Amino acid sequence: AWLSRVDGLLRVLPPVSPETIADRLARPGTVLFEGAQGVLLDEWRGFHPHTTWSSVHPRAVATVAADYGCTTRVEHLGVLRTYLTRHGHGPFPTADPALDVLPEPHNGDQGWQGRFRRGHPDGVLLRYALEVTGRLDGLLVSHLDAFQRVASLRWCDAYAAPLPGTQVAGADPQLAVEEVKRLPYRAREDLTFQSELTRLLFAARPLYAPVELRSPAALLDRLQQTSACPVWFTSDGAGHPAVRPWPPATA
Repeated sequence: AWLSRVDGLLRVLPPVSPETIADRLARPGTVLFEGAQGVLLDEWRGFHPHTTWSSVHPRAVATVAADYGCTTRVEHLGVLRTYLTRHGHGPFPTADPALDVLPEPHNGDQGWQGRFRRGHPDGVLLRYALEVTGRLDGLLVSHLDAFQRVASLRWCDAYAAPLPGTQVAGADPQLAVEEVKRLPYRAREDLTFQSELTRLLFAARPLYAPVELRSPAALLDRLQQTSACPVWFTSDGAGHPAVRPWPPATA
């Protein structure tokens, strides 16, 4: 079945030469590079071993563009949902079964990946993702129509996590915890270190802000405050017509 789908794709988009790609990149207009998945699933920066074996860092875009002679400055957008999602058993501190009311037509529990989960927006993971990716020009926030199905979302600004060594010693994590607002980041490729982050996240308990998010505007404001990065676009439905500049144009 998978090969038949690939065959159909190749008929629509047959392979082309490097020269053809270079020519198309040089034409006027916009070229969109899309990562294979989110940066928190990156093989070197995600939470090992719950990752994919590919790298999606923005540097990859610059490398590809340079290979084909494209010298135009690339604008980098961070794309994130209104709520978080995850397939399978990987760490997910803000997972909340109450959010299963949010429809996911293309994601389910039947695949090899395991159960599909939804969770509240997480400032700790946002800070980590931004540190991993480096400079971003703006954000695109999708799935804002979630507020039509749930009255509010909760904003996680920190974790309560066991102090280093308490799990090994068998101490009650409720008696020896610290507040974690920012995950440590190691620039070099170190899967042992990433595994330590995974263990921390599995043990972490989300600390939610006292005021819940009850509107798209409230969420966008919190995202911009936390990221120090402007929202450029929003989306509140399926298809490209639902993608709009932010803030909305005024007459």
